[in-house]
Amino acid sequence: MKLRFFILFVIVFSILIPTVLSAQYLGLGFKMEDIRSLILDDFETNDNNWQATASRFTVERFPQLKVGVEGTPIALSGAYAEGGNKYVLGVRSSFSRKGYNRIWIYPEKEIVIPGAVKKLDVWVWGGNYYYNLEVHIRDFRGVVHKLSLGSLHFIGWRNLSVEIPRQIPQFIRYLPMEKPLTFIRFVIWTEPVERVDDYIIYFDHLKILTDVYRERFDGDVLADESKDIWSSE
Repeated sequence: MKLRFFILFVIVFSILIPTVLSAQYLGLGFKMEDIRSLILDDFETNDNNWQATASRFTVERFPQLKVGVEGTPIALSGAYAEGGNKYVLGVRSSFSRKGYNRIWIYPEKEIVIPGAVKKLDVWVWGGNYYYNLEVHIRDFRGVVHKLSLGSLHFIGWRNLSVEIPRQIPQFIRYLPMEKPLTFIRFVIWTEPVERVDDYIIYFDHLKILTDVYRERFDGDVLADESKDIWSSE
């Protein structure tokens, strides 16, 4: 009796599993994705015209920003050996008082992030200070989201990353559905117990992990070009 029940269970199981899997791959509960790693800025040039400002108590002539600094991370040495990655972005700051001082590092224009971004990461050179790093991004409604990249209390190069929360909207149900985020700035916070008289930090390879898959349909070109079509008058 038990043997017959077991055989019957195996037969039913072997029939149901392919049916469920087929349903998934026919679009019933299965989502197509095209995940890619894209560089927003490799800091080889200063095409984005990066700038730096600071909060109160900053010392005169600070913060300072320097492009074209040689010293790429060893992890990127393969690209460096081929001449593909050589320079990094540097920022130096100085404050006259301890506290929750801030340094803003930002491109002249916000950088549009392609696709539905899942993760953002950047290589950061730390000087072992008890500071913290944030990244600010803006959604299509104009809402600014502040995401922590973590502590800067480490020595040398380290890759810092943050996953983009699913509650940050990147789509709507109307055409065109895609509503890309934009990168606004990095923000460095100083801890009240830490020295603030002389601080240096470097950045390299600002990257994203993003889903660039787009569902195609009859008339999708009109959705893609609608803004250009109606702004040409």
